[in-house]
Amino acid sequence: MGNAATRSWERVAAAMGALESAPIGFQASCDVAQGGVRLALPALLAAGLLRRVPELYQLPNGFYGIESVFLLLALMALARIRSLEQLRYQAPGEWANCWGWIASRKCGLCGPS
Repeated sequence: MGNAATRSWERVAAAMGALESAPIGFQASCDVAQGGVRLALPALLAAGLLRRVPELYQLPNGFYGIESVFLLLALMALARIRSLEQLRYQAPGEWANCWGWIASRKCGLCGPS
């Protein structure tokens, strides 16, 4: 079961407006389609991808914060997904696993997580 289904308290708090945004967390995974796009994440953050985002952009309180939106758009660009419409046709479980937003899978190479 993925984190989206197990983070029910955060979802309830976000629905009631008591949570600004849920924290972003990445987990180790094995055998992930397009997982290589995660390798660019430290370089993007070091280059200042999110440096001025809170000053310039705002979203109402909810489960996903503005940082999540910018990370999604940056990783979509790296994976050569040109629009949000094209993202609709990608396997959601694979993409969420690529970003570490769902529980990691156990495999013999990575060991238990």
